[in-house]
Amino acid sequence: MGANTSALLSEEIEEIAKESHLTSKEIKRLYKRFQKLDRNSSGTIESEELYMIPELAMNPLVPRIVSLFDGVNFRQFVSLLSIFSAAASKEEKIDFAFRIYDVDNDGIISVNDLVDLLQMMVGNNLDKSTLEEIAKATIKASDINQDDKVSKDEFAALIEKTDIEQSMTIHF
Repeated sequence: MGANTSALLSEEIEEIAKESHLTSKEIKRLYKRFQKLDRNSSGTIESEELYMIPELAMNPLVPRIVSLFDGVNFRQFVSLLSIFSAAASKEEKIDFAFRIYDVDNDGIISVNDLVDLLQMMVGNNLDKSTLEEIAKATIKASDINQDDKVSKDEFAALIEKTDIEQSMTIHF
């Protein structure tokens, strides 16, 4: 499916449905939304286009969210959003949440990752040393380890008790 395609073919919809947790109807709805977001008709969504979404602009983690969606084509867009389907597994949702926290994509959540996220949330209201103290205290409070890092397995254990399926579900 190249740029400037105005309609999805039935075969493409079926393929995408098999690859995702979404129905054909949801995929068609998302395609219309994708086309509106892709203002320059490039076939991908660029960061500038994402910043124009009012609901996203209000989220303090918008830079992190934009970094995950920047430059995606329609199939990638559906794949990312599919994680928010009620049919997506808890493991898929945990994996996505971990990716949000692992800012530098090195496979662990470090103090620096948390500082970056906190900075996005509080702006310039707190200095970096205060943010580092908060990040270190947060990791230590987890009682998972004492090395100022959280692995993916440790992260999964931490949020095992939360209702991530409910909090990370969107009805398309």
